[in-house]
Amino acid sequence: MHLLEQAHAALDRLADLPPLGQLRRQRAEAAFAGNTDANLFRGIYPTFDAAQASAPSTRPLGYDNADAAGMYLERIKRIYPSDYPVIFWLQKLFAQGNKTVFDLGGHIGIGYYGYQRYLDYPAGLRWTVSDVPAVMARGAEIARERDPSGRLGFNGDFAGANGVDVLLALGVLQYLPDTLAQRLAALANPPHHIILNLTPLHVLDNGAQDYFTLQSIGTAFCPYRIAAYGPFLAGFTSLGYQIVDRWQNPDKHCHIAFEPAHSLDGYHGFYLRRG
Repeated sequence: MHLLEQAHAALDRLADLPPLGQLRRQRAEAAFAGNTDANLFRGIYPTFDAAQASAPSTRPLGYDNADAAGMYLERIKRIYPSDYPVIFWLQKLFAQGNKTVFDLGGHIGIGYYGYQRYLDYPAGLRWTVSDVPAVMARGAEIARERDPSGRLGFNGDFAGANGVDVLLALGVLQYLPDTLAQRLAALANPPHHIILNLTPLHVLDNGAQDYFTLQSIGTAFCPYRIAAYGPFLAGFTSLGYQIVDRWQNPDKHCHIAFEPAHSLDGYHGFYLRRG
C-alpha cells in the first residue's frame, strides 16, 4: 500500500508539471465556467470581493435570481443526516417554551418544512426566514399553498433577529460578506440561542485568517468564506455566548480544485447559548 501511495503521489506531481499541468487547469476552468449541475470550487482569495471579481461571466452572482430561488425544492420533503443535531436542539428549545425562530439564509423555508414532520412545533410558533429577495419571493409564493397556518414569514432585514428566541444559520455563513458575530454585535437584544450547522472552518497555520474560494452552484457563482476555527468561535464568546454543544458534518465536503491544503473533508455545527 505504501508503494501504491508513493506511485499515486508521483503521478500527481507529474500531472502538475507544464505543459500537462497548464492543460489540466485550462480544462478545469472551462468546466467550472460551464457547469450547470455540480457543486464546484476553485481558487483561493483573501477577500469576498476578490473571489467575486474572479467569477466568469457565464452565470449570475449569488442566489438573488430566479434559477437559484428554484433550487432545493426536494429538501421540503426530506432531511439529511446533518440535520439531526439541529432537530435535537430545536426540540429541546421548543419544549422549554421558545417560540420565535429567525432562520438566516433559510431559502424558501426548507428547514421549516423539512423539520415539521419530526418536531412538535409549539402553539404560537413564528418562524421567520431571512434571505435574498428572489428567494424570499419564491418562498412566500410556496407558503401560500404549503403553510395554511401562517407560521412562516420572510424578512430580509437582519434587524428582525433582534429579541427572537432562536437564531438558525444552517449552511449560510460562508456566503456572507461580513460575519455573523459582527451582525449580532449591532443588535440591542441578540437571540438567546443560536444553532449553527454546515459551517466550513479551517485550522491551517495561516495566522488564523479567513480565506475565500469561488463556488459554482450550477445556476450562479458565489464567493465562499472558510473561516478560521478559533477566531470564529471567539467572535461569539466575546458577545457572551457559551458553546454548549459542537458536532461535525462528515457528509459535507469542500474540494477546491488544485488546492488540497485548503480543501475540507467535513463541516461543523454548534449550539450556543447567551447568558
